Amino acid sequence: MAETTVSTPPDTEVGSTPHHRQHRFTQEEYFRMSEEGILEPDERTELIDGYIVDMVAHNAPHRAALIKTNDLLVVALHDKPYVVQTQSTLPLDCQNVPEPDLAVLSGTADDLLEKEPDNIPLIVEVAETSLATDRTDKLVCYASNGIPEYWIVNLQAGTLEVYREPADGEYRERRTFTPGGTVTLRFDETLTVDVSDLLPRTE
Repeated sequence: MAETTVSTPPDTEVGSTPHHRQHRFTQEEYFRMSEEGILEPDERTELIDGYIVDMVAHNAPHRAALIKTNDLLVVALHDKPYVVQTQSTLPLDCQNVPEPDLAVLSGTADDLLEKEPDNIPLIVEVAETSLATDRTDKLVCYASNGIPEYWIVNLQAGTLEVYREPADGEYRERRTFTPGGTVTLRFDETLTVDVSDLLPRTE
């Protein structure tokens, strides 16, 4: 994922004044703000649980891992009925419009001209400074929307975290894979990924 920080205002207290209420936006309001120029075109944001999130610029390891993971998935799925979307808006529900690093969508790119994807078998986030957010807010977002498989390419630890079996806003299956290990894609068990191929080179 793009590195993110949540831009929600903190609760404040002045004397006996009650805490200020935070405003949560809908998907419709979020898109309208973009269309009307309230959110500038060069502002990279997401809508997570109704809150607008600023996406921080990527560093070199993040870009390297993103490119390697994208290339690997594109090659693996080239003759399959799936397409890989990279760092693009993905409307999921009324209050969640994330922009994951990678999303595997069922169908073809032209299908997006007709409607939003209704089958998203895999979402991948590349995480370094965003790791805490990817494990909490993003995880809840994806699990709540029934994304069957969620990967976090963890640049801090040099591992791949795999989350499966979404239920009640969580994932019941959580596994961590280290370099040298392999992961079989749940939605197509003929495809296996080497974790080392997802990670940037280390000196």
